[in-house]
Amino acid sequence: MGNQPYTAIEQAIIEAGDNDFVEDLDLESKKLHYSKDFYVAMYKLLEEEKMSPIEAYESLGFDTKKLGKNRAYRAAKQARKLGKKKGYTIDPSSYDGSVPRDKMGEMTPEEELAYQQARIIYLEKFIEFQKKSHHYWRLYIHHRKRSKSRPIYDGI
Repeated sequence: MGNQPYTAIEQAIIEAGDNDFVEDLDLESKKLHYSKDFYVAMYKLLEEEKMSPIEAYESLGFDTKKLGKNRAYRAAKQARKLGKKKGYTIDPSSYDGSVPRDKMGEMTPEEELAYQQARIIYLEKFIEFQKKSHHYWRLYIHHRKRSKSRPIYDGI
């Protein structure tokens, strides 16, 4: 690519990369890699809400005018394929706990339970990380030499 400006489709892919349902993007092959939650939400919109692939894709925050309708149809095909797997939409490992609840749409009680379990796992890992990073930070603060010009406060 070098110094060349992005093409319209590359720019659309970059913009779509900000969507919570996109795990990664590949500009060379012009592909978006969606999260498991995307496929779960897409499947529910297709099967339960009876939306068309384009309606479902757009309701999840993607612009088919920029990205193209074929991308919506391929995503719908993959969502249906994964949705047919037994327990795909109900297994907690099928959900990304870092995605806020309001982004998930309507859920059955079983799906809600699986999502909440995934959310709990995510939050427990997040808290554990915070505890560890806070511990190292406090060690750093307490082991620094004190000087009159730069006092260190222990009350942190």
